[in-house]
Amino acid sequence: MLLLPLLALTGCKKDGDRVTLEHIANNELVASASELVLTNATAGSNVFSLSWSKDSLRISNSGKYGLATTALSNTLQFDTVNTFTHPKESVETGVQKLFTGTSLNMLVLSMGMVPEETKTIYIRLKTLVGANLEPLYTPTVALKVTPFNLVSFLYMPGDLSGGWNSYTTKLCSPTSDGKYEGYVNAAQWNNFKLSEQSNGSGVVYGSLPNELYKLDPSAAQWNIWFDEGGYFLVKANTNDLSWSKTKINSFHISGDFNDWSTSATPMSYDAVNKVWTATANFQAGQWGNSFQIIANGDWVIVYGDEDGDGKIGAGEKVYPPTGTHTVTMNLSNPEKYTITIQ
Repeated sequence: MLLLPLLALTGCKKDGDRVTLEHIANNELVASASELVLTNATAGSNVFSLSWSKDSLRISNSGKYGLATTALSNTLQFDTVNTFTHPKESVETGVQKLFTGTSLNMLVLSMGMVPEETKTIYIRLKTLVGANLEPLYTPTVALKVTPFNLVSFLYMPGDLSGGWNSYTTKLCSPTSDGKYEGYVNAAQWNNFKLSEQSNGSGVVYGSLPNELYKLDPSAAQWNIWFDEGGYFLVKANTNDLSWSKTKINSFHISGDFNDWSTSATPMSYDAVNKVWTATANFQAGQWGNSFQIIANGDWVIVYGDEDGDGKIGAGEKVYPPTGTHTVTMNLSNPEKYTITIQ
């Protein structure tokens, strides 16, 4: 083990005493696996870990001279090339990093990997001892990984899809975190179940007997049903085995053009095309020219499109062109709610 002199220290009580820092050139990064196929089934479980041997440098004679252990600055680097040209980085304070299936999947997809395609990523630990010293790196470890499609669905066989062998209606989880949602137009007593696959294989959820809003994956499950009819935002959580519905009585456009009224500009629902529409004369107000779409007039469900790409974002605003235009909101595809202006 190499030793580095600690320069410019004062207070040594005897000539010849020497205070040194322990070098970390022999630090090692240990991976729990070298190859992984990620799936929805293991999205919430720990599937991969990285660990390293030290998170500090020892100082010789530290007790004698009252010197504190020197903490290191550790950063994990991830790249698709072993030269680490443009690495993703994660600053770490401990000596281990755990990844769930979802967190590792999100990481590799953010690095440009394609779902269902296998590729190798390279990982190393960068350690900084001080601002004026060159960083130290562990040997690189390689992980061959196959990511899954980040978006996942719960299909709704039953009355909403036109039969128990039909899976046309579905809820969506944008990040496969077990939390799903979607809009449906349901009649009172419509029955359905929630299936992880579009063919009825895999886990199928019903409701617990006498507990309508609790999901049950067992064979003793009951059907899930709507106790009233209407247009609903349906959410399901497979982590805590629950589902909920919020009845949507109205959508309104509220913005600068109508002094942010929650009732002046209602939208109409077209059940055939499954879209909401309204026509308005958009003019700038005191704070500019923008609007939002709100449900039920209470600012709980609020939609917009901040960057103008047509894809709805919760809580965002829309910046329309001046003049009279028709706004169309389509909530029929839970993977991508959209707003268009014509």
